[in-house]
Amino acid sequence: MLTAVLVVWTAVAPAQPRASVQRPDSAARASIVAVLKTVQDSLDRVRGAAYNFRTDLGGASPVVVYSRAQRMQVSCVGADGALARLDSVLNASYPAGAPADLRREARTLRAALAECRREYDTTTRWAQRADSVRAWAPYRLRRLDETMRRFARAAVLPRP
Repeated sequence: MLTAVLVVWTAVAPAQPRASVQRPDSAARASIVAVLKTVQDSLDRVRGAAYNFRTDLGGASPVVVYSRAQRMQVSCVGADGALARLDSVLNASYPAGAPADLRREARTLRAALAECRREYDTTTRWAQRADSVRAWAPYRLRRLDETMRRFARAAVLPRP
């Protein structure tokens, strides 16, 4: 008799999905949204610095290229710091791990921003590097922009 009751009970019990995605509660979600806003603002500064860097790059003097490179480097450092805060908040909000595509794109973007920080560093041999920076900057800025776009597509949180 008891066996029959247990069989019926398990048959009508609602099945739990095995691969359910754990979602953060409303307070954690609000925290994630606030940090994502900060990240997007930082990435907007990177986009602005990149646009400014490309403007009349061929005719810009070495001093102008130097100041634009400084601004580019500072904006990349700031965006990398914002992404580090996002990683921290995501790890705290998703104990089982944040969505895979968001983690992957954040990791890729942090690598691109670290490369940006190194490439536009004006403290080492800038006089020798100014012309080469002028030559490769458009290509590398385009790659950085593509990486930021992929991150923006992945950084959309599912509705609660």
